[in-house]
Amino acid sequence: MQKLSRTTTYIETYSLRRDNGEAVFRANATGFFMRLKNQIILVTNWHVVTGLDPSDPKKLNGFAPEILKISVINKRNMLTELTIPLYTLEMKPRWHEHTDRYKVDLALIPLPTQLEDYFYFFDIESSLDEDPIEELAGNDVFILGYPFSKDEFKACFNEDGFHYLPIWKRGCIATEPSLKISNQLILIDSLSRPGMSGSPIVTAKDTDVMTTKSEDTSEVFKRLSQGDHMALMELDMNEIENKRVKKFNFLGIYSGVIGSTSLSEIALGKCWHKNILYEALKNHVIGEMPHHAPESPHVHYERFIKSFSGVLVEKNIDGQETNRIPIVDD
Repeated sequence: MQKLSRTTTYIETYSLRRDNGEAVFRANATGFFMRLKNQIILVTNWHVVTGLDPSDPKKLNGFAPEILKISVINKRNMLTELTIPLYTLEMKPRWHEHTDRYKVDLALIPLPTQLEDYFYFFDIESSLDEDPIEELAGNDVFILGYPFSKDEFKACFNEDGFHYLPIWKRGCIATEPSLKISNQLILIDSLSRPGMSGSPIVTAKDTDVMTTKSEDTSEVFKRLSQGDHMALMELDMNEIENKRVKKFNFLGIYSGVIGSTSLSEIALGKCWHKNILYEALKNHVIGEMPHHAPESPHVHYERFIKSFSGVLVEKNIDGQETNRIPIVDD
């Protein structure tokens, strides 16, 4: 498996019906994980957690999302869902965002580090290549996300469809990265669907590398890299081969196509450059709903929050609860 695939997560958002408390599916999206010193951060788009369009946040269809579910692999190597409330009992947002608020379409959701005792969270930066790739217009990129909902994927491929692994959607950098729009955005030439919102975008470059066919030769290479020049005498050139592989660097976060109707038809997507994400990670604010904040608080969400107080609920892919994990704030 390409290791970058493991850094992403399939997201579903839900709101609760006001009459009976039933969880109503709103949308699917994409997120990925980053590791800070004492935290795991789930990164996605602001419009994913709010249900609002940053270009016109006064519009909303239905109720705002109140619950977020992510797909992860537990330490028993089983696919599971984690259910994450988006608001506190007082209906205050639990996500963080850029200091420019919804003008930057990013949302950061801190996860308790103790969850690593139960689940795998793969940091995207640890899965990238160290060799730098120059950011140039026309260069290849890949958007790693989930254009289909879980149900759509299963309808197409039955149980053989691995809905929890991302689609690698190819594109290219469409604007000059050195001349970012508002000093924040790069445009990407690639068709996509709404479920790709929140996807990491990586630049790609084909590189020739020297590989070894045996562990013994790998050990010789390791000694050479450590300065043991005598290891050269033990090197068997028949155990060495050249391969062409792709290297990947992080470019930014995808947040959908620009505009609507005629603008969206040209298939240009928005990429918030990684530097904007790093800004938000360093200096962020508690999230807010500028419009259409959920009612404060309705009885069904209050019941939901109380049932989750101090725990994180783990469910299997059929939605059946399998575990309740006690959570202590970091």
